Amino acid sequence: MAAEIKAQELVHTLEHGSGRRWVVILLIVAFALFQSVAHVLINPMNRLGGQAALCIGITHPKGQEQAVIAREIARGHGFSTQVIKPAAIALMEKYRGANGFSTFLDHDGPTGGNIPDIYHSPLHPWLNSSALFTAVQISDALKLRTDAKGNNDFWGFHKGEYIHPADRIIVGVSVLCFLVAVWVSFLAVRRLFDERLAAITTVLMLLCNEFWRYTSTGLPQMLMLMLFSVAIYFSTRALGARENEERTWPWHTGAGLAFGLLALTHPLTIFIFAGALIHTVIAFSPRGRDAAIMFVTFMACLTPWLVRNSNLCGSAFGIAGQARLVGLRGSESQIMRTLNEQDKKIPVHFFRGKVQTELLNFLDSLLGRFGKILVAPLFFLALLHPFKKSETRSFRWGFLIMIVSGMLGMAVFGFADADLQTDLESNNLFPLFIPLATAYGFALLLVMWSRVQVAGRDLASIRQVNIAFHGIVIFLSSLSLANVYTDPPKLPFVWPPYCPPAISEISDWYSKDDIICADMPWAVAWYADRKSLWLPFTVADFNDLNEFRFRGKITGLLVTPVTGFRGLLNDVGVGEFKEWRSFIMREPRAAQNFVLKVAHPIFLMGASHYLLFSDRDRWTERNN
Repeated sequence: MAAEIKAQELVHTLEHGSGRRWVVILLIVAFALFQSVAHVLINPMNRLGGQAALCIGITHPKGQEQAVIAREIARGHGFSTQVIKPAAIALMEKYRGANGFSTFLDHDGPTGGNIPDIYHSPLHPWLNSSALFTAVQISDALKLRTDAKGNNDFWGFHKGEYIHPADRIIVGVSVLCFLVAVWVSFLAVRRLFDERLAAITTVLMLLCNEFWRYTSTGLPQMLMLMLFSVAIYFSTRALGARENEERTWPWHTGAGLAFGLLALTHPLTIFIFAGALIHTVIAFSPRGRDAAIMFVTFMACLTPWLVRNSNLCGSAFGIAGQARLVGLRGSESQIMRTLNEQDKKIPVHFFRGKVQTELLNFLDSLLGRFGKILVAPLFFLALLHPFKKSETRSFRWGFLIMIVSGMLGMAVFGFADADLQTDLESNNLFPLFIPLATAYGFALLLVMWSRVQVAGRDLASIRQVNIAFHGIVIFLSSLSLANVYTDPPKLPFVWPPYCPPAISEISDWYSKDDIICADMPWAVAWYADRKSLWLPFTVADFNDLNEFRFRGKITGLLVTPVTGFRGLLNDVGVGEFKEWRSFIMREPRAAQNFVLKVAHPIFLMGASHYLLFSDRDRWTERNN
């Protein structure tokens, strides 16, 4: 009898007492671990017929570029890259003179032959470099990855490998940042609302496929989400301190630091900081004091990096600022591949049409921008509801200002990734807004649901009906993630255009002094570990670079599906790749009058998807 009583008490505790809270926590943690393992290591759903692999390498070109920088930092080469953009050469030479770029290729030069990167922000590559450095040290100490002679070789591809372990490490760092962001968002939402709504927001974040997709890109969005969540948490603490008549400036100092680190992750987030600054000026007194503290802290973080870029190329943001010309002077590919100066003054009114178009596109795809979480767009309706907590009422307006300012920044600089053969955008700031928008939207939905009556009875008061309502909302928001596990098996890498094992073979044919020109230099630099020049806009530019800047070091030209799978007429025939038409179309006489005359087709999927033009036969074993 005593045992039965204890069992009943245990069941009651699990259903209604403190045990229920721990059951929910354990279920959330278990699902988070399952998702992490599935997206970094192996998909446990393989045997159930789902997609064979969720981690298929770093999927975004700019993510691969940042991975290259992280590897160079881990090697002790500083913030340098192996991806060479003609636009970067032009900017450096404009500031440093005719030989301004060539000095960085010289082993006796100021950087020992390492090419400084003037496009990407530093924080994300630095974080990844720490993980890569640690992995290399562990691998070398335990002899985990060796070459055929038994020497330590962490970076080499092993036979049968489709994805390098470094890809998984970088994805793992992104997943870790995401999980931290989920926890911090829980704390912020709990302060603004309550623990139940915070738990629901946590569940919806873990079920949002948009977040998990970004963990595999190599982009810094998850680090940005973590830092933005920290900034939001500090801002909510400042509002609480204001209500309790306590000091608010320490919390705003922390928020300024988080926003500063955020700007060092992606410069476009400066627009979001501007919105936060406006809200701080309005909501806190004495007017301007806390905002000034935030601004000073923010600039203390950002200024050293701006000075570094200015000393290198004369521009505080390097060539990243030229992204604002996308849509006005062509695609990002066209702008970055052009050797002539692109950053000329454009009348301000020219941006009006671009900004209007982008803002309308945001409205057309609002649900998709908010990660397909049904309740997130309801945030805008939540602005009309008088929430009980003054902090909740006040902060929603500050959050709205951040969204509007962020949208303005995205509209000005645009989404320039479509021409890079990827459907996820490096300038997308909307993932940062999803958690808090979800919390406000769900809070409004619960208020509306609590007022629904049938036969004079509140449906929310019926436990089974209330649980079913919550379950339906959560289920509909999780459909995108559920589809991932029911998709048919796919290739274990991103095709087109990447086949990592085939690209890595190039490293056996070329030395570290060679430079390979390619239409996807990020993949050549990451998987082949060789310096790679982005295919210049014209053949004349290629010859000019090879003869005068690189002194004949360009010994290979790789043509891939990045150009081969484009529109035949609008891109290759008369578009931005028309100068390279014969190479892209694999014409037999393409290299007849070209410096690289020896062609080597690399067959994949039964076709010559990769075509390498070289100075000589480097792939035959007797020639190496």
